[in-house]
Amino acid sequence: MVFPLEPDDPPQLGPYRLAGRLGEGGQGVVYLGFDGAGERVAVKLLSHGDRETRARLARELQALESVASFCTARVLDASVEHQRPWVVSEFVDGPSLAQRVYDKGPMRGGELERLVIGTATALAAIHAAGVVHRDFKPGNVLLGPDGPRVVDFGIARAEGASTMTSGLIGTPAYMAPEQINGSAASPASDVFAWAATMLYAATGSSPFGADTVPAVMQRVLFAEPDVSVFPPRLRGLLGAALSKDPTQRPPARDLMVALVNPGTSGPQPSFPPSQPGFPVSQPGGVHGGGAQGGPFAAAMASRPPGTTGPASPSAPTAPGSGRSRRGLVVSSVAIVAALAVLAGVVLWLNRGPATTLTTVVTPAPTGAAKSDPVPSQDDTGPGQDDTTPSQDTTPGQDDTTPPQRTRPPAQENAKIPERFAGTWSGQTTSTNPMNADGAVNTVVLTPGESTAQWSEKDATVDCTATIELVSVKGNTLTFSLGTSKGGCIPGTIWLDLEGDDLTYTYRDTPGMELVTETGKLRKQ
Repeated sequence: MVFPLEPDDPPQLGPYRLAGRLGEGGQGVVYLGFDGAGERVAVKLLSHGDRETRARLARELQALESVASFCTARVLDASVEHQRPWVVSEFVDGPSLAQRVYDKGPMRGGELERLVIGTATALAAIHAAGVVHRDFKPGNVLLGPDGPRVVDFGIARAEGASTMTSGLIGTPAYMAPEQINGSAASPASDVFAWAATMLYAATGSSPFGADTVPAVMQRVLFAEPDVSVFPPRLRGLLGAALSKDPTQRPPARDLMVALVNPGTSGPQPSFPPSQPGFPVSQPGGVHGGGAQGGPFAAAMASRPPGTTGPASPSAPTAPGSGRSRRGLVVSSVAIVAALAVLAGVVLWLNRGPATTLTTVVTPAPTGAAKSDPVPSQDDTGPGQDDTTPSQDTTPGQDDTTPPQRTRPPAQENAKIPERFAGTWSGQTTSTNPMNADGAVNTVVLTPGESTAQWSEKDATVDCTATIELVSVKGNTLTFSLGTSKGGCIPGTIWLDLEGDDLTYTYRDTPGMELVTETGKLRKQ
């Protein structure tokens, strides 16, 4: 979906005319642009870029030239000379995997197998070029008309690497155990993230839960995801790719070969235990010996090289249960140590404390081997009987825990009913640990319309947006929150009419799924 340009957006970057916004995140804004010939392109304007960042970005862009273009959104142009670098890539006319699952639910059959094979092939091509993705997740897989494309690698992490004091880069629900324990990203960690993303596509939910960051990280370290949703011939491959031990994960190339040749007995790791995958010689995951002499080489030559600073769901199995684990066995002390490394680190996914997510990771109590209960993500949808029991709850969780909602399919020509008319406002609370007090949310509902006006405000946040009506079911309206003025995180909003109140529920975008907001709105 393309959103209008905002008043402070540039009308043009270099020779590229900007026509609208495709998305916004902590790394910058992605625009729909047009080149001189009128062809559509995607233009990413990064949030900032110091001298070191721009030099690193130029090196990474040079290496990305050697990545096969069939499996990615090919980089067409870039400018690293300005304070805010920008990168132009091929426009992929299709939704992200996250949006596809959000709209239509889990993938099945041939559609799922095509995704598994296509993305494994893409990852093999990326690694063959000497590049580590470092943030493989549902939002970074685009479903084009000619197949899946893996995007946002290398350049997506360029300026982020120098701003996080722990060196932690990635999305928690798709990070490999060794990354949580402080190791650098590698091809093996990409394989783990790929497998977790495929499990998301098959189930519609993050394989390690969607509540607090410490709880998600604990499950990454301890939990064995259930891969039974896949056909038998894929289960072994996905299970091996999700091994806790990076040396036991198959390389992407072996995965690709096994997937396209069902007669193989399965891939075996081909790298030594001390070195899971090729070495990463540059901060951006660029392997030495990248492409030379391409259009980005001049950008490198024209600047002094930057100096690289130091790197400053299933439930977990109860200890002693006797359940076997593949590869690395992680003790309860390991997660305490891992979270201690992350203590005080702020992951600025956006800039405010409410719907905009700011998460501080704090150490878990010593000996805490069991995560907090996580509601199922595949339970009662909006407007359904709330007494329907969950069929997919986390083992051992309190049965009174309400199920998390999932967004229903879009209805054609959905309109706001008369009974919802008015301006509704109230205080909401958030699962974001930095802002449990939440914010004031307001919605303006006009009967007969398919959109509504939404806002969220507190001392540091002032977001406004036009939200789109997805469905009407009984006394429940479901809206989609896209790009907002103020940079709040996209997601889904449910409004339940209960007497004189509207019960407000917000969940952030699939693939991240770390924040929920709830509260009562009263008519003003």
